[in-house]
Amino acid sequence: MAKHHSTIPLADGFSAEVDAVDTTQWDEILRGFSDANIYQTWPYAIVRSGRANVTHLVLKRKDAVVAAVQARLAKIPFPNFGIAYVFWGPLWKQRDTEADAEVFHQALRAIRAEYVGRRRMVVRIVPNLLDLDNGPFRQIFEEEEYIFQRQIKRRRTILMDIRPPMEQLYRGLRKPWRNHLNRARKEELELIEGEEESLFEAVEEIYAEMVARKQFVEFADPAYCLAVQKELPPGQKLRVFLCKNDDGFCHGTICGAFGDTGMSLFGATSNCGRRYNASYLIHWRMVEWMKSQGCQFNDLNGINPVSNPSLYEFKSGLAGAHGQDVHLLGAYDSYPNVAAKLLVAAADRLRPILQTARARLSRLRRPLISDL
Repeated sequence: MAKHHSTIPLADGFSAEVDAVDTTQWDEILRGFSDANIYQTWPYAIVRSGRANVTHLVLKRKDAVVAAVQARLAKIPFPNFGIAYVFWGPLWKQRDTEADAEVFHQALRAIRAEYVGRRRMVVRIVPNLLDLDNGPFRQIFEEEEYIFQRQIKRRRTILMDIRPPMEQLYRGLRKPWRNHLNRARKEELELIEGEEESLFEAVEEIYAEMVARKQFVEFADPAYCLAVQKELPPGQKLRVFLCKNDDGFCHGTICGAFGDTGMSLFGATSNCGRRYNASYLIHWRMVEWMKSQGCQFNDLNGINPVSNPSLYEFKSGLAGAHGQDVHLLGAYDSYPNVAAKLLVAAADRLRPILQTARARLSRLRRPLISDL
């Protein structure tokens, strides 16, 4: 007989509300957390999964919201199996308040009670936590019966501290990066930035040119960014940065600023952009914009020194003396029974095979742009 896990009541003073907020209320809740991010916005989840497959849980201490989580649901009618997927949640670090690990603890308990205990679903959480903090948080996951997924590659990135003044950040740039930036400043490049739909379309054109030049298939899609942008409320809009000269657009980047961290979500360089060092000019301007939005950090959105050494050099050069090479904590699962655990394990083994097949199929036709 399959083992069913028991659920533990929330600690005194805590309560959970599920699917009791609308998009306006959720937007307001996000504004209250310093660890808010694009992946926990209502529009991102709806674009990715559809309204019927998105759920929200709000944790309260007495009457105050202290944590919140958005999960995307993947449902399979037979054999009555589903997964609640939480990426970069729960949100639990309230603005202007010292982070309380007990809030994170109770949030995990509430998530498991609702989706594993009541709905009999698998929960997979990929928290926005650095591996530097692994001691107490790994223990909390274990106490709440979540299992660390060793087979799932942990995200590695560079986190740039942008709290110092721009002059100090400039001095902290690695010398080759600073030289490229200075050369770009001498070119006749026009910087364009904004939130308009036409700017997103310009980035798509640059990306298509880059794909044709490099002849590769990327599972990234600037069109997703535009779809999300259309639904984001004022104050949370993504921003596009473009560089242009007489040859046309040189480089385009789409970024967001949520909570205390900004992040470039998508970037592409045209053929002419490489000659003019346009990406250096844009990324430096982007740091200025993130600071103006109140961000304290710039997440350089993933690195792989082995498979993409040139991009690693670019990002590490920008972060320079103010950057830290970090891994995130990783993925954690909780299961309603053994059968569900075995099904998820099988799906994880099949995923790389399906991704490879998808890439090969894409090469038979015009390269697809398919995911953020």
